[in-house]
Amino acid sequence: MSKIKDLKLNPDNNLNIISILELFSPEGKSKYTDTLLRLMKSTPNIKDHVKEIKQYITSNFNFISEDSLSQFSDIQLLLVYRFLDSFFNVQDLQTFRKFCEYNERGLVSQNDLTKYKSFEEIMSSVSLADMKVDMKEMESQIIKIHEDDEWLLIRPLTYVSSKKYGSNTKWCTTQETNPEYFTKYSSKGVLIYCINKVTGYKVASFYSLDKNDPEFSYWNQKDTRIDSTDSELTLELIGLIRDYVKDPKVKTNRYMLDDDMRTKEDMLLKSNTYRSSSLSMEQPDEPTPVERPLSMRITDAIRRENYEPEVESESEEPQVEMEVSEMTEIPESIIDRMMLVNNNPEERTINIPRRGTQRR
Repeated sequence: MSKIKDLKLNPDNNLNIISILELFSPEGKSKYTDTLLRLMKSTPNIKDHVKEIKQYITSNFNFISEDSLSQFSDIQLLLVYRFLDSFFNVQDLQTFRKFCEYNERGLVSQNDLTKYKSFEEIMSSVSLADMKVDMKEMESQIIKIHEDDEWLLIRPLTYVSSKKYGSNTKWCTTQETNPEYFTKYSSKGVLIYCINKVTGYKVASFYSLDKNDPEFSYWNQKDTRIDSTDSELTLELIGLIRDYVKDPKVKTNRYMLDDDMRTKEDMLLKSNTYRSSSLSMEQPDEPTPVERPLSMRITDAIRRENYEPEVESESEEPQVEMEVSEMTEIPESIIDRMMLVNNNPEERTINIPRRGTQRR
């Protein structure tokens, strides 16, 4: 029996909708289970939600076709979306797929998959594989100041190389659509990325060449400023960096670009592709309505609620101030309690395991 068949047949990996509905049917009688199933299938606007879910999945994961989703019923697709939305985030799954493709190409050093215990470890392996793929292309866009069997120390000269070598960090100089911070630091001083080639650990160093604004700092992967000795760098490497940045002949990262590359970099940074919204001075005549997230609309549908935007009335009745205890009714469902907790952070008592927002 194949491994995938073992996984599919393992009862711990399977969930039967009927078994769940039977829990609410007296003595598990089929007539009640069938009625509950029929009521569940009457979820409002289910066809519209299913269409949107398919678009959401195929647009975020280009390796999934709409045909491959046809194996699921409408109700199953709703549950698939809620399952993915609860346990993963888009970036995690995109990174995992990339990890699989790199591993198939023999680019992942640690190919014993049983060794991986977290998404962070997967991301580190992908980052190291990225460097192997991009090394040749990036040669003219970086300055390598040190490399040994364990460590690689480089200076990113372009925005693209900064994002490549600073991937899977939260450094402001690697923001996907906002090059302003990279431009600022690369023009102001010496920016160095230190990468552990074995573990994927990264730490950044910045030394300002502006005498009116001196700075010599180290930043961990979460973009928190730390002392150099709190990093995983050896004392020898810390000393190497100190001597390098304080060399009287050292220049800023941007200065180290040749004329052709600097021209290309300027054209790239000025293009609409990387222009941040904060640079635009034009304001829309009317505010653009904010569409409610798909997850919230599906939640309302499952709760049999039809969302309608609030319309301001010319003659509003005066609102009476009430105590919180009077205004807040006891939640009737788990989803109600989840919504109540989200709206009242100070009274948060329910912890839902979820991976949360996308890492940078």
